[in-house]
Amino acid sequence: MQLSVVIPTFNPRPDYLRRVLESLRRQTVPPSEWELLIVDNGSAPPVAGKVDLAWHPHARLVTEETLGLTNARVRGFRETIGEVVILVDDDNVLDPDYLGHVAHIAGEFPHLGTWSGRLTLEFEDPKLAPPRELAEYLTLRELPCDIWSNDPSHNASTPWGAGMCVRRMVCDAYQKRIAVQPGRARLDLHGTTLLYGGDTDIAFTGCAHGLGKGVFTRLHITHLIPNRRCDRAFLLRSIEGQGYSEVLHGWLTDGIVHDPRRDFIGRLGELVRWITMSRLQRVITTARRRGRIKAFRELLRETRTRR
Repeated sequence: MQLSVVIPTFNPRPDYLRRVLESLRRQTVPPSEWELLIVDNGSAPPVAGKVDLAWHPHARLVTEETLGLTNARVRGFRETIGEVVILVDDDNVLDPDYLGHVAHIAGEFPHLGTWSGRLTLEFEDPKLAPPRELAEYLTLRELPCDIWSNDPSHNASTPWGAGMCVRRMVCDAYQKRIAVQPGRARLDLHGTTLLYGGDTDIAFTGCAHGLGKGVFTRLHITHLIPNRRCDRAFLLRSIEGQGYSEVLHGWLTDGIVHDPRRDFIGRLGELVRWITMSRLQRVITTARRRGRIKAFRELLRETRTRR
């Protein structure tokens, strides 16, 4: 079994999940050649009995009671056998050739441990679509070309969680990493708590084991966006969560709580950038900074308590 598709889900919209499964049913790779696993991460009511998996000969559903996207993903890694695991969110509609391209990329680029592709947005109500500066925080991703690198700091080549492909060696290494550092599970969504960074952590795990990461134009997913996620307050909470996660990830990676730069040069640079920003960019910057400062203060308290 070369490919395994894992769908972590928490209180999914039934109509969205049906579309996700229908897109998998239309894949050009026959279902006999890949496995499908849904990981229900404590949904209420449970997902079991709400979805039709009879069309797939290697499909099943398991329940992961420990809340958190990272816990659901790790359960998926543990329960599957494919050489490449594709992480599909419960609102990701895959193009019919997605799995076929994943298999080809796995063979063409054996030096890559993780990779993903393009993401376009489909809004429940297009009239509610936010401006582009905010839409980017709904995982809009346009790619001018294929990009890959083994440098963790090279952001353009870092895959995102939607449709992320993870080689088995990285799946195994990440499970061990989480077992040793369970705090890394804090890097991602916990129910309705908006935190991010688990997918980046998986990609960086591959880099630490000598494998690169990449993004490919031939891989395409349509991300379904409900009206509630277009709300400005929700988007700003999401941006704040990303700022928080950036600081948390740095602390988990090197054990250092990175202080937001507050010296004269740092403040001067911030002032210059602030002056050149649009009003919306200032709102976005403020939300991200709020998340970073919150994380810095919380982590500083934790490290002092441990001493």
